[in-house]
Amino acid sequence: MLWIRLGAKELFKNKGFALFFILNLSLGLAGFIAIHSFGIALNRHLDENLKDILTADIVLSANRPLNAVQLSLADQVLGPDKTVSQRIRFYTMARAQDNARLVEVLAIDAAYPLYGNFLLEGSSEKKDLQATPGVFMTRDTAYALGIQSPADPKAALTLGHKQFRIQDFFIVAPGRSLISVDLAPKVYMGIDQLEGTGLIQFGSRIRYSHYYRLSPGADSPALAQALRQKFSEVFPGQPRVHIQDSRDASQRLNRIIRYFTGYMGLVSVVALFLAGIATAYLFRGYLDMKQEEMAILMSVGARQREVYFYASFQLIVLGTLASCLSVFISLFLIQAFPVIFQGLLPARVQLATEPSTIALAVGMGMGGSLIFCLPVFVRLAGIKPLILLQGPRAIHGRTKTPVLIQVASVLPGLGAFFLVSVMAAGSMKTAGIFVAGFSLALVFFSGMGWLVFSGCRFFSFVRNPVVKITFRNLFRNKWSSLSCFVTIALGTFLIALIPQIQKGLQSEIMRPSGLKIPVFFLVDIQEEQKQALVEFIRREQAQLTNLSPMVRGRILSVNQQPFYGENKGPRSGSSASRTRGRRLEFNFSHRQTLDVSETIVQGTPLSRIPWTFGSESLFEISMEKSFAERYGLKIGDQMKFDIQGIQLEGQVKNLRRVRWNSFQPNFFLLFQAGVLNDAPKTFLAAISHVPQDLRQALKNHIVTAFPNVSVIDVTQMAGTLLGIMDRLSLSIRFMAWLAIAAGLVSIFSIARHQAWKNENQVNLLKVLGADFKTIQAIVLLEFGFVGFTAALFAILLSLGFSRAISWYFFDRLWQFDLMVCLGLLLLTTLVCMGTALVASWNVMNTKPARLLANM
Repeated sequence: MLWIRLGAKELFKNKGFALFFILNLSLGLAGFIAIHSFGIALNRHLDENLKDILTADIVLSANRPLNAVQLSLADQVLGPDKTVSQRIRFYTMARAQDNARLVEVLAIDAAYPLYGNFLLEGSSEKKDLQATPGVFMTRDTAYALGIQSPADPKAALTLGHKQFRIQDFFIVAPGRSLISVDLAPKVYMGIDQLEGTGLIQFGSRIRYSHYYRLSPGADSPALAQALRQKFSEVFPGQPRVHIQDSRDASQRLNRIIRYFTGYMGLVSVVALFLAGIATAYLFRGYLDMKQEEMAILMSVGARQREVYFYASFQLIVLGTLASCLSVFISLFLIQAFPVIFQGLLPARVQLATEPSTIALAVGMGMGGSLIFCLPVFVRLAGIKPLILLQGPRAIHGRTKTPVLIQVASVLPGLGAFFLVSVMAAGSMKTAGIFVAGFSLALVFFSGMGWLVFSGCRFFSFVRNPVVKITFRNLFRNKWSSLSCFVTIALGTFLIALIPQIQKGLQSEIMRPSGLKIPVFFLVDIQEEQKQALVEFIRREQAQLTNLSPMVRGRILSVNQQPFYGENKGPRSGSSASRTRGRRLEFNFSHRQTLDVSETIVQGTPLSRIPWTFGSESLFEISMEKSFAERYGLKIGDQMKFDIQGIQLEGQVKNLRRVRWNSFQPNFFLLFQAGVLNDAPKTFLAAISHVPQDLRQALKNHIVTAFPNVSVIDVTQMAGTLLGIMDRLSLSIRFMAWLAIAAGLVSIFSIARHQAWKNENQVNLLKVLGADFKTIQAIVLLEFGFVGFTAALFAILLSLGFSRAISWYFFDRLWQFDLMVCLGLLLLTTLVCMGTALVASWNVMNTKPARLLANM
């Protein structure tokens, strides 16, 4: 109890040290705790609403209507005690008066949804959609079409050849996934009202789904697996029907959660590391002050282990208080996530700090304080009563610790850093890559900082006293300066990393180099409409480009091995779960010359001589490079296809790099001329050179003349993609600014400690005639130099890292953003100078008489 009382008394006596220690560690913990709470909240929402998200226990879906045999198999396996619902989904153009836009039509029967329901503004019911031609849509969609209310005389909506009225506006629709990124707004109609629209034609991309609600207590994953097995027995080879259960939805959404929280969590680990640097530095300064007291305690009978307990108790108390404060701060941080991910996350997610999160925070606070300070903690072994007889230099000097012990004291911190990274990323591989990259950055900044501060010795030989004293201080206090340098550099590095990648992606999406993106993208053009559409666009004085045929088919085998079984076939465990969501059909095309957005990177061009149908030779195939990498394909591979019931065999001739951001009709697989020429097909096309003020009118004219053709506004789609990218990059920047906040507290703590250490020097300068402005200039120059050099090296390293990331993940989409780099360099320097000035203010205002009092 004696040592507990002494420890508590010392903490109360040194309130400044305790306050900054707690604030440093709590800021580092707060980000990690907030991300952890966010992940738990999303998982809880998933568990509670999984069936509402899927709207069923089991779903069967396909690109063609399920036939009687397939439906009979489902009835046989799932049993009689079930409820069935049906939904048909496709994209088409909706027109109201002079407005037209792409919408996602969901034609539902009276039983849909089996779980969940519509939340409507009015008093309509979903059964009303079946009796009359009516639709449910959001009010925003209606406004975009020029409709103000269901009673509006202009409320008539044209879908294909049929007119519908607005039945009601929905606020919440069933089946909303965890993350909603829609190509077009949803419009619900009765499934029986599809008749007469003329929207379902050959080649139209339509998804037919049957939903099954089982009896309470039924094992839907087991029944889904039994159904897959039955389908594979009756229909061997690649499955033509996608079977999904709640387990599949859970696994898919869990991956999405990991994407959201994993990378933000890793950035929060950096903030925790920066806080650890500051706490270790603060504890070292505190330990330096207490060496004499500890030596006195040992001289009057205290044993070494009691001194360890005395210091450990103080660290545990500080860590516990920091963890409590971090939980409080995280309550505010977590409320920012719905704003950051607005439009991407459901509004009903309840965000709160869980009891398990509080326990984790307390454990990390108590353990983290000990682990962070362990390299300093081992210095207690060097405190002996003998130093009392060796004078002030021995008391305030650095105690000597064996190198082996110093190295060993760092290992627990490195291990904890890796384990926390794994916890944040949810993946050993991702955490390993992160730790490796972070270690490289840390080594780089440490090395550069050591060189910079070692070189300060040469700048201290100038005549100007301010410059002379500043650089002499930096040289003499290399370790403290290096701690500050690394802290600033790591935080600035995170901030500077994102804009370079983001600017490259924005430029490529909106203004791709060497390409001109089209205005509209046309889908589902029927073969008999081709010539009429060409003439129509010519009369409208627009330009129709890349009119490309499209034929759907299946890949049967590669080199005489089943494509489905060999590459992505059913397997146990996670591989099997990934298989169930894989694509079953592909789009094929052919063209005489490659588009400007395509480049052959390996192999030779396809032969211009048409392949003869029935020939014994293999036709040639051009394959997109990423597609080949995904499925392990290469030049020379022989592939067999099922194209509308006819089996054909070809050979991969070349690999192409495709710039998908061109928004031109492009395909993973292009066939030699002659293979698909006579096959029934639909066409894709792009429209360019349409003035801004004529675009809506042209869209309306196309919808009127060709109701089945879908018109995608490329500019709007590019804006949607940029919006998603902005939201995701905002999340990274948000956590990076948290790391900067932890770094600023560290800078403040280091500056305050340095000011306290240099108090005698400051007073001596005053005695020698230095005024307040001179001392202020020394502080500003010292920390301004540290901030400027740290930010400069951080920006330089961020350019290299961002370019490497863009090269590996984003196909070399990188662009230097000079203004962001200059702004960040200036801002970091000014912030460091201001922080140091505030931290040193009291010392700079002390009277010179303090010098005599301390002698």
